[in-house]
Amino acid sequence: MGVQGTLAEVGSLKQLLFDDALMESREGFTTTMNPAIRTEGPVLIPEKTWEHNAIWWIISVVDDEGVYKMWYDAWDEENQWRLCYATSQDGIHWVRPSLGVIEYRGSRDNNIVFERLTGGYHAGSVFKDPSAPSWKRYKYIYGGGEPLKIYGAYSPDGIRWTPCAKEPIIPWYTDTQNVCFWDDGLRKYVAFVRWNEKGYRAIGRTESEDFENFPPPVKVHEPEEEERRGDSVPAMDLYNSAAVKYPYAANSYFMFPSAYYHDPPHTMDVQLATSRDSIHFTRWKETFVRMGLEGAFDSQRIYMAPGMLRVGDEIWMYYGGLSRPHPPHPQARPYPSRHGSVGRVRIRLDGFVSQDAPRAVGHLTTVPLRFTGNRLEVNMDGSAGGWLKVEVLDESMNPIQGFSEGEGDFLWGNSVRKPVTWKGKGDLSTLAGRIVRLHFIGRSVKLYAFQFLE
Repeated sequence: MGVQGTLAEVGSLKQLLFDDALMESREGFTTTMNPAIRTEGPVLIPEKTWEHNAIWWIISVVDDEGVYKMWYDAWDEENQWRLCYATSQDGIHWVRPSLGVIEYRGSRDNNIVFERLTGGYHAGSVFKDPSAPSWKRYKYIYGGGEPLKIYGAYSPDGIRWTPCAKEPIIPWYTDTQNVCFWDDGLRKYVAFVRWNEKGYRAIGRTESEDFENFPPPVKVHEPEEEERRGDSVPAMDLYNSAAVKYPYAANSYFMFPSAYYHDPPHTMDVQLATSRDSIHFTRWKETFVRMGLEGAFDSQRIYMAPGMLRVGDEIWMYYGGLSRPHPPHPQARPYPSRHGSVGRVRIRLDGFVSQDAPRAVGHLTTVPLRFTGNRLEVNMDGSAGGWLKVEVLDESMNPIQGFSEGEGDFLWGNSVRKPVTWKGKGDLSTLAGRIVRLHFIGRSVKLYAFQFLE
């Protein structure tokens, strides 16, 4: 039997198993979405005069060489929105530095970094651009003009901003948090925007080599017809995207759209969608981040923020939470003062989706692949009673001597980087560059990712 399927050149890059792209066959293993873990409460609440009405739900986070940075939308009592800035050393305790950049009510003693008081403004998202010169290292994509279109700005530090000379950068209506990032694989900027389609909300996408000149977006994801009709639950659509390119593995893109359930109850929680190319997404209908308990700051609406922080062996993400439903629900307004806060969720490294083996033994075989390196690690959770083995097959699907199932060691426990061994040895250097397959055999185990290492 010769090589089947498409050859995957995996090199030494980590490979996530959130879909069937790397699988040729499986028996027993099931693809499983893993909800995020909620944390103890808000990490940032409205306290300042310029936050009198709310810390709104439009938030971005960046890890800038060990300094965690957050940009959030503040809404004062005069209904003006401003972009504000906070930093943290641990991702839990956030500080509002006094920046002296923008005057507010006669004082520059504040953390405001951007405002647009005339000509229309809708806050957006900030990202760090590794491809840009230092004076344009940070980018901001936001709504501006009347009617609102999509504008841009740049900054050397995320604090002092210069609007782009080209206005707008995307001639497209906006009424959500648009997201943009530099895709190092495509060598382009990729933006995800609101797509309004015949009475429901969907997600559009556009890409460009030039941050100031994007072509019109195309629709890339929308709620299914039965979701829009509300066959089994209230009719819903997708409010925002919070799209990211996952920085810790190859060819992995995630969206975290807020599922907006209409009348009733006009509430939102967060779902998860995955992609290999940032265009074709698979979305789980199960909830990734659930609303808080009644009366909590996030008891009615949750919007995930773009950006991730890697803290040890976890990914931390942030969201805006609100305790009022979305208008036109009769209980939506008036909003109380000091409304809305920033929450935090946790998930294990690479842990968004796993391949789960049953209590009866399951089998999963990859497509043909070629790797570099001399050892193999897996991200797995066998808890107390589960286990995993790995067998290496040749081009004809035969076990390779020294790396067969019978010679494979049981892998126990819960680890994001479990070394794979055969009779106590893990050296794979003799197989590097050859076309092989991995055959995973497991019982009561969650398998998230694998990686060959030098």
